[in-house]
Amino acid sequence: MATLRLFANLREIAGTSRVDLDANSVGDVLELAVDQFGDRFAASLESAQVWVNGDQATHTTVVAASDEIAVIPPVSGGATVLDESTDLTRVVLTGALWVTVLLANLISAQALAFAAVGATIAWLWDISETYATRRPAIQIIPAMVAATAGATAAYRWGLPGLTGGLALGVMVALAWAVFDKANRSVEALSVTVLLSGLAALGAGTMVIVHLRSAAEATAFLVIGGVAAIGAWGGRRFGGASLDPNLAILLVALAAGVGAGMVADSLELIAILPASALTAGGLIAGRALGSLVRIGDVLHTVRAPGLVTMMDPSVVAISLWWVSLLLGDAITTTP
Repeated sequence: MATLRLFANLREIAGTSRVDLDANSVGDVLELAVDQFGDRFAASLESAQVWVNGDQATHTTVVAASDEIAVIPPVSGGATVLDESTDLTRVVLTGALWVTVLLANLISAQALAFAAVGATIAWLWDISETYATRRPAIQIIPAMVAATAGATAAYRWGLPGLTGGLALGVMVALAWAVFDKANRSVEALSVTVLLSGLAALGAGTMVIVHLRSAAEATAFLVIGGVAAIGAWGGRRFGGASLDPNLAILLVALAAGVGAGMVADSLELIAILPASALTAGGLIAGRALGSLVRIGDVLHTVRAPGLVTMMDPSVVAISLWWVSLLLGDAITTTP
């Protein structure tokens, strides 16, 4: 039977976040759900968006027993903020950001700092747009300030600068609630602080890794890129036999081994465990991204958004850096 995943008020009305239904199309699944949960559920369903295995779907989309249908309503009482988009659009946008950061990494630390901030701001904007489909919009200006401060200070002063940029970003996020009444709820403030911390760490740590070794920064970008492709392939073609998270782990390990074998400056004995730890960070980032975007953790389904493939890397870059430091400590121990 196909699995129907419910979010926001649909989950509250149904009293459950998931239900297994025997049907051959999205329309049939939704019709069975309406019969089970009633008229109030049907009314909220009219304005909801539907995804099958992470792809935008219609009522005529065919579903199989292993498929997962996610139904996410727009913000209460308002129009859906998130525009429908195709896989091609998502791939092009994410690919453009990835290539920009990669090229900047090959040019200089200064170019990378600019590119990392730009990519992080694009990710923050996408997060806020998706978040607004289920809750009042959050303020992302503090997180943009945090990304800029983290990357700039890291480029200028290294690790102390990253620490200061992170602290400044969190302070701006906390102070913002004093001036913005809409950002004073526990959830809004928590999300603002979380995004500010992630933005500062993501952009700043990318610069720190480059200052340590441009080859190590390139290796991370390659591992993150191919892992994203692996997750997409696992979701798209693996079906029930290959979980996207397992695909991330396997592809990240393979990419790490390849990077260690190709680049003379990268020691395989350090890159392999670093790749494993980074794969865990990529999986955690994927889960955290879906939690912020829609209020629930998705494992086998891609969360809505235009640059969701960036969610894992924003978290994983810090783990990549820490794992490299641990590798240095292990390899230099007598």
